[in-house]
Amino acid sequence: MLLIYQIGIRFYYLMIVLASPFSRRAAAWLAGRREQAPVLPPVTGPESRTLWMHVSSLGEFEQGRPVLEQWRARFPHDRILLSFFSPSGYNLRKNSPLADQVFYLPLDTKKNMDTLVSRIRPDQFILVKYDFWPNLLDALNRHHIPCVLISARFRREQYLFTRLGRVFLRQLRCFRWIFVQDEGSSDLLKKQGFENTVIAGDTRVDAVMKRELKTVRLEDGKPVRPGGEGERKVLIGGSTWMAEEVMLARLWKSEEFRNLGKQWRLVIAPHDISEGHLVKIEELFPGETIRLSRAGISIQEALEGQFIILVDSIGQLSSLYSLADLAFIGGGFGKGIHNILEPAAFGLPVLFGPHWTKFGEAASLIDLGAAFPVSDYENFVLRIKKLCFDSEFRAESGLLAVSYMKSQMGSSDLIIRYLSGKW
Repeated sequence: MLLIYQIGIRFYYLMIVLASPFSRRAAAWLAGRREQAPVLPPVTGPESRTLWMHVSSLGEFEQGRPVLEQWRARFPHDRILLSFFSPSGYNLRKNSPLADQVFYLPLDTKKNMDTLVSRIRPDQFILVKYDFWPNLLDALNRHHIPCVLISARFRREQYLFTRLGRVFLRQLRCFRWIFVQDEGSSDLLKKQGFENTVIAGDTRVDAVMKRELKTVRLEDGKPVRPGGEGERKVLIGGSTWMAEEVMLARLWKSEEFRNLGKQWRLVIAPHDISEGHLVKIEELFPGETIRLSRAGISIQEALEGQFIILVDSIGQLSSLYSLADLAFIGGGFGKGIHNILEPAAFGLPVLFGPHWTKFGEAASLIDLGAAFPVSDYENFVLRIKKLCFDSEFRAESGLLAVSYMKSQMGSSDLIIRYLSGKW
């Protein structure tokens, strides 16, 4: 299998080269690696340690961010390196102040990884979640670099636990510690003979709560909405795709919700903010939408009107949750749900489509009664009516969401204690 992998990784590179004239993503993948490979400096030196974190893309970076923040705060003289595999993650975080150097991970060949590890010589390597590269891990192991895996989550159906995938499962023995998100992942690894697992939870919770608790106001432990109990409520569609947007449009046009619409405002923050997609959303709500960038007023002022607010720029969604009362999160009718931790941190009950089973936080919030999966439009209507009309039920669900988030804090602190030898 490893021989097949060595051949396959070169075939993968060939496919990227062939696709690069037609794919921006492939072209960026190649260009970034060509441009920076010669300028990556050696970072060894007696004055400080070197911490190297590798992430696949932006989502994994957000999971690793709390660990980098704590490391930077506790050991300000250490050098931090951050590598990405994906151009999308690299382009958005290449100037991150958390790292002294941000770079692309080279193609995972033995020669590339031997050269890279020899030049960097890190004192500690952190891999976030699941971006396993056999030649990278082998090079780190041969150079006796301590490695840890954080925010990992394993499921029985993953390729690692198939007959063909077991050779890659053995790569996990390169890690000194494997910090998993849940007990199920720990049990699964222990059955395979791994005793180096630590249940640490999801590091994203620390990142989200650190940011959101500065914004949300609590009274008696309950989130307080800016509108108050007697004023308008806000339903937000967060990171939605067309499937969720069609359902929201159908709901908003229904007779029952027409009456409810006098009390509720609708905000849609789509995952895709391309002009073509924004126009399609506007066609679902003819004459009823206003793009936030063109409103000329603040979001708070826009919510006082009758228009459906269409958020047409990135970076605003997390702050918008502080103004909302209920969230319908996108992705659940596609490959998988988007971030539900942010609305949960603000005390919002969350709804999402049926493809949530790969997300441990979704299962936990569902069990608590703070999240509600929907399988189709009819199921969506039943769920959302209950949450809209029953204010006590909605408030209780929101409180359960916040309680869950608070109970999951501390993952990054635990990881730092292990890495610094103070557990």
